[in-house]
Amino acid sequence: MRNHKVVSVALGALLCVVLAACGTTTGDSASDSGGGSDPLAGLDASSLVPEQVVAKGPYNETSATPDDVALTSDDEARIRDAQIKVGIVMQTMDIEWSTEQVRGITDQVAQLGGAVVGTCNGSWAVDKQTACIDDMITKAPDAIISIPVDDVGMAPAYARVAAAGIKLIFIDNIAKGLEFPTQYQGLVTADNRGNGEAAAQALAEYLPEGATAGVLDYGVDFETTKERTRGFQEWMAANRPDVTVKVAEFQDPAKAGDIAANFLTANPDVAGMFTVWEVPAMGIITALRGQGKTMPITVVNLASDIALDMASGGMVKMIGAQRPYDEGVAEANMAARAVVGIDNPAFLAFPATPVIQNNLLTAWKSVYKSDAPSEIVDACAGSCK
Repeated sequence: MRNHKVVSVALGALLCVVLAACGTTTGDSASDSGGGSDPLAGLDASSLVPEQVVAKGPYNETSATPDDVALTSDDEARIRDAQIKVGIVMQTMDIEWSTEQVRGITDQVAQLGGAVVGTCNGSWAVDKQTACIDDMITKAPDAIISIPVDDVGMAPAYARVAAAGIKLIFIDNIAKGLEFPTQYQGLVTADNRGNGEAAAQALAEYLPEGATAGVLDYGVDFETTKERTRGFQEWMAANRPDVTVKVAEFQDPAKAGDIAANFLTANPDVAGMFTVWEVPAMGIITALRGQGKTMPITVVNLASDIALDMASGGMVKMIGAQRPYDEGVAEANMAARAVVGIDNPAFLAFPATPVIQNNLLTAWKSVYKSDAPSEIVDACAGSCK
């Protein structure tokens, strides 16, 4: 039903590495992910969810709910008559979150009798994504759905979308300076700050009194990841003031592992790590293995590689999942509503969805609308539900 880019050969190869690493000698870290009982083993993952959506919109808006962008039968009839055309411009297409966003958008646009006129990959580069936006404008869609690679650098390109009379729905971040509802007609995201809080709460279970926690953050203007780090830091400050939090930043996701290795070498007191999505998480794991160490890691965004590590009892202990398919459906609804003149809420954040080993398979199915890949199920060896 869905296309997992790393599910077959790549996951099989990664499984071998993960299982081999389970026997790695632990380094000097105070929180060893191997041996002993797992403090999250008996936890109900839902207990990590904030009582309400913590995130605020770019202009301090309170989140709407998915019901606020649902369509009535009359709405759907108007939208089908309009035969909407939608363009999609992503920040990358190399992670499952992105492919699921596109799948959710595409499925819902088709359900509404419209068509996606194209999908473009910004490849984490302002110049590449600017070219994507300009090319999409020439296709004259009714709406563009997009996530900026840089909130500041992409603002001029997105302003041209509005100037062309094309409706604009943002994913996760808005371009700085654009105004609702004249220049964009809605923003859909996850509760990124809430996921950061949940990740801090989970990691705290592994940290002894007076421990040091490390954060590997994304060092560009990207509000989504900044919100995750803020949530983590604020929860620690409020609930574990004894914990010292040290932060390292990467700018190129491909070099996150090198930054992690240097940070861990310079800070041997770090007993656990948090990071903002799965690519830097795998960089941390690689760095730790290279140093002969293990430690607990919490991260945002459910993906095959870190789910496999979690399933096999590796270093990843908690994942703050987003709901990319459901978010894509909501984005398509917002775009369709805007095209036919139905007002949207300015800001919609889906609640945090914590994933730990004991709810991994259930959470995967809820997030991705399909069963977890067989490699992940096999790695669980009965320890996941």
